[in-house]
Amino acid sequence: MKRTKNYLLLNVLFGLCFLVLACSNGDGMLDVSDLEKARLEYQKLKADPGFVELAFPEDNPGPPFYARIAEMGADRLFMEADGLVIIPMMRQPGCIDPEFNLLDLFHVPNAFFCPLTLSGKGLIEPNAPEGTFPLIAYGIGTEMPVWFLERAPLLNAMADGKLTLNELEALNPKKGVASRYEEYNKPRTAEDHLLVIESEGVISATNQRFEYKVKSITKSTHDVRLRIW
Repeated sequence: MKRTKNYLLLNVLFGLCFLVLACSNGDGMLDVSDLEKARLEYQKLKADPGFVELAFPEDNPGPPFYARIAEMGADRLFMEADGLVIIPMMRQPGCIDPEFNLLDLFHVPNAFFCPLTLSGKGLIEPNAPEGTFPLIAYGIGTEMPVWFLERAPLLNAMADGKLTLNELEALNPKKGVASRYEEYNKPRTAEDHLLVIESEGVISATNQRFEYKVKSITKSTHDVRLRIW
């Protein structure tokens, strides 16, 4: 009888251990990426009848800027990791006004005449005034130019408050092309500003691959993970 009780007790203990391990693995499998969280938020808001969905560039000309780098007051849009700054080019670099200060970000209406390097959709109120940013938008690109620059020389070029395309070119950036670029953006939010990016591609000149992930904490603070190999 005693052996039977001990045997049963051991089976129960083994069963509990297995259950704990199974729950732990299940929790890991249920982890949701920042990009997936943004997708779910978009779908939830899309189901709200208070918003309509617009596609860009079909229904809307898209973001009125050329590249994701800017300085606006105390806020700096500056995505960096391991001493490198990542600059996704939202419109074709070949048609950017070489004298425009990229740190000003918005260039209306000029930027609209430059072809986008991504397409996507956004949610907005049906009676929103013209020029209103969407509540949330996403963009996807399969041939997105992405430039990588050394942090110190770039900051030196930005010291006068101006950064032109010619100045960027003079810094000899590593020029990559993202075969996958996906972002979600909530441009109206003041804090916890949602900008989530996942991207990967190739730097052809050096035959290197790259991948990076970005999650904004505020408009000027980003958690950036970058790998180049």
